[in-house]
Amino acid sequence: MKSAFASLTLCLTLSSILPACGEEPASPAKPAAAAEAAATKEWIVSDWSEWKKQATGEEAKVEIVKSVEEKNPPKDISARKPLDPAAEKAGVLIIGRGEPFSAVKYEGKHPIPLNNYEISWDAMRIEGNDFFASLTFPVGSEKKCASFVTGGWGGWVVGVSAIGHMYANENETTRSLEFVSGRWYTFTLQVTTDCLRALIDGKEQFKVDIREKPISMHPSEIQKCVPLGFSSYDTKGAIRNVRIRPLQPGELKPDELPE
Repeated sequence: MKSAFASLTLCLTLSSILPACGEEPASPAKPAAAAEAAATKEWIVSDWSEWKKQATGEEAKVEIVKSVEEKNPPKDISARKPLDPAAEKAGVLIIGRGEPFSAVKYEGKHPIPLNNYEISWDAMRIEGNDFFASLTFPVGSEKKCASFVTGGWGGWVVGVSAIGHMYANENETTRSLEFVSGRWYTFTLQVTTDCLRALIDGKEQFKVDIREKPISMHPSEIQKCVPLGFSSYDTKGAIRNVRIRPLQPGELKPDELPE
């Protein structure tokens, strides 16, 4: 059964700069330069129209809802920031329980950042026991991508697939974390061609030097998310509050190796 997307638009936060008095206005930017500049602006998903459901089987379902009740909140939620009005307006993307994959991919007009960027999102496992909001992302090129796995291999594994031809359950990013169904988690991923860093609810999970290490995708239907998309595996998940921002120069770099 095919699911239908709501007709929505992606809102970008852009700033404009006016020439000083007496100066001649700058000449129009060339298309390539304009695209590069747009890719370095902070933006937020204010709705989901440009994130398209991928063909992963008839059982894969994707829908947009206004909100999802948090049935198992953490004991201390005082540190949580309120949702940005744009994110609240966008609502929640529900990725259904496919057989086994459900996936969406960004197919909008905004240039996808390829390097020196941070992407964050809130996600919840609604039902199932595997990953519920994994992010496929580019590392320097749309042809060079990996996936940040959120609760794979039976529900506990966090990590990146693949680094050095090793998957998220077997490389230096591998972590084990219990995800409580019905609870919102905030995921943050920072990306440069030298380094990857991930946080969950503000706590660093890994920071890994990827210089001279092959980056690749798992050979499965998750590749349909390339270069930027979300997926779930035999699990129903919810995603909201997606934000992308450029990293500042020097904000993320590999730790220096001891001499």
